[in-house]
Amino acid sequence: MERRDFVSNLGLTLALACTAGLAACSKGGSNDNPTPTPPAGGNAKLTLNLASDLPNVGDFKISNGVILIRTGSGNTASAFTALSSTCTHQGCTVATYNTSSKLIECNAPCGHGSRYTTTGAVNTGPATAALSAFTVKVDGNVLTVS
Repeated sequence: MERRDFVSNLGLTLALACTAGLAACSKGGSNDNPTPTPPAGGNAKLTLNLASDLPNVGDFKISNGVILIRTGSGNTASAFTALSSTCTHQGCTVATYNTSSKLIECNAPCGHGSRYTTTGAVNTGPATAALSAFTVKVDGNVLTVS
């Protein structure tokens, strides 16, 4: 094999490996239910219909860079927590909200095991920085995260 072919093949192999690695870290939580279209002109990151979405305490949704958790009963903003779904340790999407421990877990696909409280604070490392919070507004049955 000529040197030029070797370098070309090596570059292609590295590009494919990097692409596969980025794709693996971008997979996140469930997005089975499409989110309603945000109001026109708004800066909403996530909009839900509370008549059908997240009816029970502990229900959560990960979508559009947000993990939204129902932490209380009633359709008020204080019954929900909205945080960035991007892990502050490795930048992957957090995997789940554990209703037993009441912690947000980043155990896949990164596999490092960081855990966060519903305020975004780090409970278990290796992450050292908190998840950033978003504003939750409720108007009737429409919840908006911005």
